[in-house]
Amino acid sequence: MKRLLLLIYSSILFFKGNTSDSTILKTLKNISGVYKCAGETLSVNGRTNTFFLKRPLSKLEDVVTPICYDTLAKGNFKVLTNNTIVLSNDRNFFKLYFDFKHEKNLSQDTLYIHVLLPQDDAFFSNRFRYLFNFGCLMRQLKSDSTFIKIPKAMIPYCQNPSLSFLIQDLYPQCIEEGKCYQRIYFRVFNSLDFKNGENYFTITLKNFTECFVEKMDVENDIIYFDGKDDILWRGKNYKRAKS
Repeated sequence: MKRLLLLIYSSILFFKGNTSDSTILKTLKNISGVYKCAGETLSVNGRTNTFFLKRPLSKLEDVVTPICYDTLAKGNFKVLTNNTIVLSNDRNFFKLYFDFKHEKNLSQDTLYIHVLLPQDDAFFSNRFRYLFNFGCLMRQLKSDSTFIKIPKAMIPYCQNPSLSFLIQDLYPQCIEEGKCYQRIYFRVFNSLDFKNGENYFTITLKNFTECFVEKMDVENDIIYFDGKDDILWRGKNYKRAKS
């Protein structure tokens, strides 16, 4: 099976380097349209080389869903051959906006880190693990709480202290033995400087919402198009919707 996958991948790479302009234009024209499968709608636009995947919103009146909940994935694509395209994530997919406030506060024997998440019902207690690296500390510090207290004795003195911050999703929506289309790790920032003596850090995550966390990661996913009305992707067969 592995040999077969390697052969297919090698063939795609070969065709990618030999795809003519006429093949690209023909594929972009023919693949444009709307395709549906099991409640999902895949829209492909050959003029802008963009796509988006949507699902229907809940019709229950007492269910509150975020405004972006219906969009599972969106981004751009490139033509590999006359019947295959490769996807890439939207350019905002990895953009995580935050504020980092560092100051002196409370006990000077302790270092405090307070992570402020947006108010989101999907963020139940202990869903995330918070991972921190200090510039002079060789090991990583971990916590499942948004308010962390670290004895200063655990942090060696640094002439130019800095902090790096990573979040781990402990409960991503992944299918066993299949590709996980959700991210497990989120890099918030890397090596932000602070001054010696500052011991209280407040990290406010502005757009770390359910929509951001659960957006599908489709980078380098390959879609097969039969040249007519069928698209094969993620083991599903999407049929062109009648206009």
